[in-house]
Amino acid sequence: MMNNHFFKYVHLLHEKYTKKPEYNLFRVLRSESDEVRLHSRFLADMLNPNGSHSHHNTFLKLFLQHFKDILNIEQGQSITVDIEYKNIDILIRSRDTAIVIENKIYASDQKKQLSNYYQKMKDEGYKNIKLIYLTRTGYEPSEQSTADLPKKVKEDIILASYENHIYEWIARCTEVSARDAPLREACIQYLDIISKITNKIESKDHMDELKTLLRTDNNLARVPDLLSAYQEVLTDIQVDIWNKIADGVKREFGELHQDTVTMQENPRGLINRYVENRKNSKYLAVSAKLKDYQDTYIYVEQNHRIYFGLYCENGSDSHEYIDIMKKTGKFTNSYQWGSMPIGIFAEPQINFKNLTSEDLSYLLLDSNRQNYADFIINILKEITETLSQHP
Repeated sequence: MMNNHFFKYVHLLHEKYTKKPEYNLFRVLRSESDEVRLHSRFLADMLNPNGSHSHHNTFLKLFLQHFKDILNIEQGQSITVDIEYKNIDILIRSRDTAIVIENKIYASDQKKQLSNYYQKMKDEGYKNIKLIYLTRTGYEPSEQSTADLPKKVKEDIILASYENHIYEWIARCTEVSARDAPLREACIQYLDIISKITNKIESKDHMDELKTLLRTDNNLARVPDLLSAYQEVLTDIQVDIWNKIADGVKREFGELHQDTVTMQENPRGLINRYVENRKNSKYLAVSAKLKDYQDTYIYVEQNHRIYFGLYCENGSDSHEYIDIMKKTGKFTNSYQWGSMPIGIFAEPQINFKNLTSEDLSYLLLDSNRQNYADFIINILKEITETLSQHP
């Protein structure tokens, strides 16, 4: 029977088996979710026979073994591995073969993304083109990404995951590099990163004890109730966050121009669709008109994480976009995205599609949720004040 003792025991198991955070160079230098500058770079170097690991094609062979029935490349020929070649995250090539790896941790698919990569390789004359779609848990690419692919190519897309394929491959690389201390430690630290972004329980003993607990006193039958309650709590939390953000935007910047959340007929239903990851439920947003600008808006949006800044309706070539970009160059940790001349991630950076135990502990406190919303509003105020000081 599930009661307080059940949850206390689960907590004790977590404390018993979960390692305290150790020093991790990857985590120090880059965000754990940085697809290009952390994950693609490290994976490409490990796959590259000429990589800095000096193990030639050993790691590439180990990788290919995971897909031995559907993936092959001529080992006797010259093999190149590139990152960001024609915007392809990782590209492995030999004379006739091109293996395209699209690395998706939290980013969304772009229109015809995989279709375009396939066509680029076809235009370069490759006869054997394989597409690997790499995600945290092995889910499928969107229809918009694969829209123009031939039916057979679409059916043959390889769905790879960090949770299984990459974790198991790097674990094997760790074994092979046992006598190469720097490389071995790098692999161990990278496995730690994978465990974090996939919420993977590493200890078999920990998992075995949890399974035993679920099989006891019909506890397993109550898990669906817990999952439903968990989804409801996440919905409560996000409704509250968006109410706090919307209230702050109205208080500081006036009437909302757009509100896809709090002013809709059923805000809880919308956010619940997002929490349950239902189709067409990615984006939540609020915006307000930016004073003294014709076509620019204060903007807060959530995809996997919440980001905010200014949005120019007329795009990146508009006078207002260029003007704002020049005036806001002093803001650290800011980006230019599409029609946003300045965009900043809310802090702490929380991936609402993959909440960690630390995220949940933080979000449970109302004061933390208020601080989270206040961070967004205060930086937006700094941005608008900067613009008013430089007319």
